[in-house]
Amino acid sequence: MERESTVTQEPVSRVSPLAVTTTRQYPIEQAFFQPLVLSAILILLPALAVQFVMDMDTLPRILKILIGNWISPLILWFFVASLAHLWMKRGKLIREERQSEVVAKHALPAVLNSSVPGVDNNLLWTSVRQQVPSSKVPSDNLLLTRLRLYLGQKHPSSDVDEAFGITEREYMRGSFSLSRFMVWAIPILGFIGTVWGISNGIAHFSDAMTSTSSVTDVSSMLKDNLPLVTNSLATAFDTTLLALLLSVPLMMTMIWLEKREEAYLIQLDQQWFHEIKPRLETFSGHTAATAMSANGETAAPGMAPVQSVANEIKLLSTQVGALQETMEDLYEMIFESRLSDYKKHGK
Repeated sequence: MERESTVTQEPVSRVSPLAVTTTRQYPIEQAFFQPLVLSAILILLPALAVQFVMDMDTLPRILKILIGNWISPLILWFFVASLAHLWMKRGKLIREERQSEVVAKHALPAVLNSSVPGVDNNLLWTSVRQQVPSSKVPSDNLLLTRLRLYLGQKHPSSDVDEAFGITEREYMRGSFSLSRFMVWAIPILGFIGTVWGISNGIAHFSDAMTSTSSVTDVSSMLKDNLPLVTNSLATAFDTTLLALLLSVPLMMTMIWLEKREEAYLIQLDQQWFHEIKPRLETFSGHTAATAMSANGETAAPGMAPVQSVANEIKLLSTQVGALQETMEDLYEMIFESRLSDYKKHGK
């Protein structure tokens, strides 16, 4: 499930940063289709082959837990697909961090140091793209996109920065939606396997009791059907055990990666508000100061501290909003866990 938003396309030559619009993908979002297909090839096909070719009763205990019924391979499939999805997403996050570091630490300082203060924003953007071509830093990089939007405004507004930060976090939360679903679906599959196994066990026991009318034959019928009953009960508890064992590390991996991605977005805000934006404002402020001097006006000396305080307040509000979203997710997880325990135990 890919999420898309409308942003500015990377300009070519001397085209304005706001000249062309197109759709882009959130750069750290990973499609689920590829890991789903790969894990199906690695898990479902071998499991089906084993069930059709080999005798399930002769399998070792561990293989019976993993592929001894039709539900356990589905649980393994969901787990491997989710883990592969998070691993691929981690790779995208690492590349995104490195690309942003190249823009913030190398490309942009080099362009500002070599440019004359007051240069046109279009020329400044063209110089940045020459320093970091698309093959090195894609146009959907978050820092590069924010820089492009800033340079594309004649009169930059702080509302754009705030809206961009909120949008980034919304897309981050959406990029983990399928992983959250898998963390929820794996225990549900285990519970379905439990109900299915107990139901089969009771059905075998009922068949043994109703297939004979003689009391003397009941004992022999129970003896013949007892392996079927115990196998069904083993399936019931094996699926639950497997689902619980796999859902815990998957949830821990998802939470770890989500916190790391959130930390990257916070670091991006800090770089933008404390390092990049103040320097761009100072760089472009030379033109405004020169124009005001030519008209006999003077710039207000106290605006720089005020702007710095405003940037600090916006950064703090963004971090508080991210913390609030994290606490809401935690409360939802605790509530769902309590509700599941209540339904399971009937208390």
